[in-house]
Amino acid sequence: MEDSRREHPTRLGLRFRWPSAALFIFCLGASLSLVRADAVDDATAKFRTGDYAAAYDIANKAVKDTYATEALVRVSAESLLAQGRYNDAYQLLIDALRNGSSSIRLRLLLREACLFTGKDDEALRVVTDISSQMAILAQRQQYTQQPLDPATLADAGEGALLLKQDPKTILESFFDPAMAAKPPVHDAFLAAGKLALEKHDYNLASKDFGDGLAAFPGDADMLWGLAAAFHPSDREKFADYAKQAITANPHHIPTLLLLAENLIDAESPDRARDTLTDILKINPHQPDALALFAALAYLHNQPEQAAAYRTQALSTWGKNPQVDYRIGSKLSENYRFTLGADEERKALANDPSFTPARVQYAQDLLRLGQEDEGWNQAALAHTADGYDIEAFNLVSLHDELATYRTITTDHFHLVMEPQEAKIYGPRVLELLEKVRTTMTAKYGLDLNFPVLIEIFPNPADFSVRTFGMPDIGEFLGVTFGPVVTLNSPTTHDSNWEDVLWHEFTHVVTLTLTNNQMPRWLSEGISVYEEHQANPAWGQWMTPEACQRILDGKMQPISTMSAAFLQVKEPGDTEFAYFESMLVVQFFIEHYGLEHLKGLLADIGKGQEMNGALAHNFTPITQLDEAFAQYAKDQAEKYRAGWNFSKPGDTVGGTVDISTAALAMPTLAAAADPHSFFTRMSQIQQLIDDEAWDKARDQINEINATGLYVPGADNLYLLLAKVCAKLSDSAGEKAALTTAANHEADCWPAVSRLLEIAEADKDWPAVAKWGENAVAIHPLSPTAWRALLDAHEQLQENSPGIEAGEALLELDPPDLASVHYRLAKLMQPTDAAGTRRQVLQALEEAPRFRAAYDLLATLPPPPAATVAIPVPPAATPVSPAAPATSAGSTP
Repeated sequence: MEDSRREHPTRLGLRFRWPSAALFIFCLGASLSLVRADAVDDATAKFRTGDYAAAYDIANKAVKDTYATEALVRVSAESLLAQGRYNDAYQLLIDALRNGSSSIRLRLLLREACLFTGKDDEALRVVTDISSQMAILAQRQQYTQQPLDPATLADAGEGALLLKQDPKTILESFFDPAMAAKPPVHDAFLAAGKLALEKHDYNLASKDFGDGLAAFPGDADMLWGLAAAFHPSDREKFADYAKQAITANPHHIPTLLLLAENLIDAESPDRARDTLTDILKINPHQPDALALFAALAYLHNQPEQAAAYRTQALSTWGKNPQVDYRIGSKLSENYRFTLGADEERKALANDPSFTPARVQYAQDLLRLGQEDEGWNQAALAHTADGYDIEAFNLVSLHDELATYRTITTDHFHLVMEPQEAKIYGPRVLELLEKVRTTMTAKYGLDLNFPVLIEIFPNPADFSVRTFGMPDIGEFLGVTFGPVVTLNSPTTHDSNWEDVLWHEFTHVVTLTLTNNQMPRWLSEGISVYEEHQANPAWGQWMTPEACQRILDGKMQPISTMSAAFLQVKEPGDTEFAYFESMLVVQFFIEHYGLEHLKGLLADIGKGQEMNGALAHNFTPITQLDEAFAQYAKDQAEKYRAGWNFSKPGDTVGGTVDISTAALAMPTLAAAADPHSFFTRMSQIQQLIDDEAWDKARDQINEINATGLYVPGADNLYLLLAKVCAKLSDSAGEKAALTTAANHEADCWPAVSRLLEIAEADKDWPAVAKWGENAVAIHPLSPTAWRALLDAHEQLQENSPGIEAGEALLELDPPDLASVHYRLAKLMQPTDAAGTRRQVLQALEEAPRFRAAYDLLATLPPPPAATVAIPVPPAATPVSPAAPATSAGSTP
């Protein structure tokens, strides 16, 4: 594809008396034009591959050999700016524009050079000059009725953005035509993609940069844009595009910055510093790199060093809002919301119109629980920039939250959708008080602030509240410290009580460490504490996890943070949670809870993670070795002699089981009777053949070894299915009970056990499994009806009333019957409530004889007391002030 920077030969419009002289001058002009074009191509090629010094040398030599064309000046200036030679770039552009050039592109570059050389007032004059040049272009276009050439359109589009014109109009009028031109314009794709990134529209950004990559294959700018677009949502694509960008241009500063940020998030500070140092070798004054150095210093509790880096970052452009915005956003991404908010305030002080900082500031405040000011800042951001997706999402969510119900106690502000709040809101508060009491006592925390808990029935609303954008990952809940956001249990099959315990444990550990702990440790403690609170909560070892451990596919403790960032397949994240829990279990079993609490205290004081680990346990190398052995011991204990290598996996360079064996499960099992997956394949074949007795024997043989497989491959669920086919009700019930007692969110087991208990009229069992069902699906009418039945039969009026009232909220088809049953439950203790329920039953079913009979037994309601108003005493009228009629004017 042709590059938009290419210098096109110009026509010579001169007439000469002597043809030979004219021919000589024409050929000389054409030759000079070709020289310039070749020089522009060569310089641009060097620039695109990151050899900025060579690009400048080539372009500068061409200028001296011929004269300064726009394309040569541009590539020279961009090369100087990339190296941080701001004064040289400024002088070059000033000299070029003195010759009367109308170029908007050179003026855009001059504005940048002015800002980075401390010439703020001159930068404003350049913007005014750009506005004038655009007006001239518009007049010329109107006069000639000829469209602007595509490259000029792209330049004018960037000028229009600088002048705060409507982004949608700019896209449609400037960038879209330039991108669709033949040949397309590189600048247009880059500007449109950057605009989408700035507005947090990552889908549009990925499209624009993807189209740009198709037009300019292998281009580092387009590859960087794709990496940036996928960074929030797809780390695998991010890594792939970033790698391609660096291959195309090893000195591509935007990509290097993105990689450095990712390394900071992965808690690889040394590698992040190396990458940032590489950037400063290219441009010693690069403000974003210096800002990230400052963020790193803050994250490692070096405030004086952070301040020095910030000062250095602002040394060239003192009011650059990007510097504090970048520091603050990186701090906030690492849960330092208070520090992040401080930095965003600084950015806004330098430039109140810098919307990205205001949006980030709003998010920080909301995550700190400062709701009023947070929502106010979001509204201000949206008013200033109606196209910022994140600001728009927040404002829309605020309107939605206005319809929610807030339940306030001394310790909690619980925000829920009104119907959900009525049905299980009290249970949420009851569990919150329990986990608060348990965990604060266990970890020695004086929690002196109320915690905000928000539960969202719409996953998109949860995602916006949590991340600013809808559809970011699959999370059950997220804790920021004083704020917890949760997806409603109506959106998933997990046990919401388990999830709530997990998230509140984060509140405790984040508070203890001042939000300075790595994610893996926070997640590991939360998963561990789930299991301590209820053996059916938390995570169990699985065959896949066991095999990963035995294959050595674990992160050492020293690099555990990478486990959550180097996710390539669905099982990776689940294993990261499990391994984190295993580390915490290792700490407590080998060193004790007090040493773990000491670790949290050291982290809270700002000590480096590996140093804190060594201080509370043992040197990190020894700790890594000891944990690796502990994990292998746990895996060996779990597998109980089974081989969890899957058919087709390579073991020592050979295929574990042949393709032929896969087709014949019996042969495969004979070849390796301890191969779990081939045995499972054999069992499945028996089930397919309806050989139920043999299948039951095979499953029981595996279960007898003590192996428990959670999740979709649960052998006890399979056994229950087989037992049901054999009419073995006792076997089915026993198998389901084992599954439900191991996994509190095992809905197939819980729902079937509830069904069996109701059929058997085993009311204590109905109550037990009904409670389990409500803990998974609290809006299930079946679960609440079962609880109402059980508590009626067990004469447990109070929980029966709770079940009946919840059932009413779900609008059952037998409203009259439920009202009547509630009246019977209330009769011993609540006469007014009994009467109210009876009357509501009769309102639904006027011929409900049993309701009339119950009503007849109720004492009459107390007579209504009517307050008779007492007229005020007459006020004496002064003879000097005669009375007037009401409403009249004296």
